[in-house]
Amino acid sequence: DPRVLKGMGLAYATSDRGACHLRATFYKAELSGMMDPDQIEGKAEMVIDFEDRHTLFDSLIVCRFFRDLYPWDILSRIIRGTTGMDLDRKQLQRLAWNITNKAREFNLREGMSKADDTLPKRFFEEKLEDSGKVLLKSEFARMLSDYYSLKGWS
Repeated sequence: DPRVLKGMGLAYATSDRGACHLRATFYKAELSGMMDPDQIEGKAEMVIDFEDRHTLFDSLIVCRFFRDLYPWDILSRIIRGTTGMDLDRKQLQRLAWNITNKAREFNLREGMSKADDTLPKRFFEEKLEDSGKVLLKSEFARMLSDYYSLKGWS
């Protein structure tokens, strides 16, 4: 629930195929302690890192449930072993950026806009019964702004 897993909320809102827990699987980072679910600073950057690796997983037809076994250096070795291309982390991230940008361009052409990169009102307004948490609009706006800035989008 984005009221607890804020980064997952950002991933839902920015997914190129609609809210999908598998697009970036960012729940892993927040539930495992890699990043505090309440932390806002740096969250967009880590969401993009997860999103980029998963974009390559999909392109390589690698199972995303083995995500912890495929950090950037292993992905580089897989690509080198299967294609002969010697690509480092930055080059792989650039490939992923190109892929996600093409998906974004398609969605924009089909009528989507930044206004669609949001969550249902209930996550901002309805408190969770057990914790009383809501996702603050200001926190979400900060994460989304950071995400757009890191992506080079406007």
